Formats: sequence, structure tokens, C-alpha cells
Amino acid sequence: MEKKSRIGPAETLGETDQAAARATAGAALVSGLAAALCSGLLTGVAARLLMRLVALAIGAESAFSLVGTAGVLLAFVVLAVPAAVTSAARPPIARAGRWVTAAALGWAAARTGFADAQAILLADDGLLPLLAVLTVAFGALVVAHGRLAQHLARSLAHRLVARQAARRARSVA
Repeated sequence: MEKKSRIGPAETLGETDQAAARATAGAALVSGLAAALCSGLLTGVAARLLMRLVALAIGAESAFSLVGTAGVLLAFVVLAVPAAVTSAARPPIARAGRWVTAAALGWAAARTGFADAQAILLADDGLLPLLAVLTVAFGALVVAHGRLAQHLARSLAHRLVARQAARRARSVA
């Protein structure tokens, strides 16, 4: 029995022409970029909230700028692209895309977080459990970011392919 792609390639639609294959590939690309945008914005906002909570917990000056927030959101959107565009690939490639996203985002987050490391280490002992929970939550967000991008990309691609097939069926009939 032959395995089928996750988003429904031209063969699963009962079509074998090149136009259907190009439409399916186009749907995968468009859905990947749209999913990167959506998941990047969603997880970027969540990350910015976690950053705010850490700043409040350590008593740091919490003057978040619009430019800084836009930078965080842009970083999350851009770093979602590897996971999102590999969502339609074979499972090993999809996993690799997810891990590239997690590794790049984790590295960027750790690099940025070390700027506040001294303040976190010198925090009151009563705050350490809260800071540990916030750190674990941020790590979980980083790992979940790629998975969310791939889920959204597959879902959007499936819907686009189904719409394209319905349009082709209506135009033939």
C-alpha cells in the first residue's frame, strides 16, 4: 500500500496532470508562509508576555518599546518559516524543519536572556520558583512554536487543495 502525502497531492485528488501538481505545491507554499505569519505572531505575543512577567518578577525597569516588541514578533515569524514550509514534506524532513525552528529560536532566546541573567541569579529566594516556572514556560513555547507552525500549515494547505479541487470539479461539470 502506497503512503500518501499529508496535504493531499494530485494523486489523492484523482488527478495526474501537471496543473494539479503545481496547484498543490503552490498551496503548500502559500499555506506555509501564512502559517509562519500566524504562528509567529501568536507565539511572539506569548513570548513578549512571558518576558514582561520575568521583568516584573525581578523588579527590572519594564519599559518595553514598540520597536522591541516588533523585533520579537518579526523574529518569531521569520524563525517559524523552516517548520512551516517543511510541514508537507516527509516526516524526517518535517521533524528537521521543526528542530531547526526550535534550535534557532532557543539560541536567540538564550542569547537575549543572558543579558538579564545576573538580575535573575540575584533575585530574592522567594521568586526563584516563579522564575523557574517562567523559564520552563518559555522553553515549552519555543518547542511548541514549530509544531504550531506545522499544524497550521497542514491545515491551511488541506483547505486550499480541497477548494482548488472543488473549483476544478465545477469548471469541468
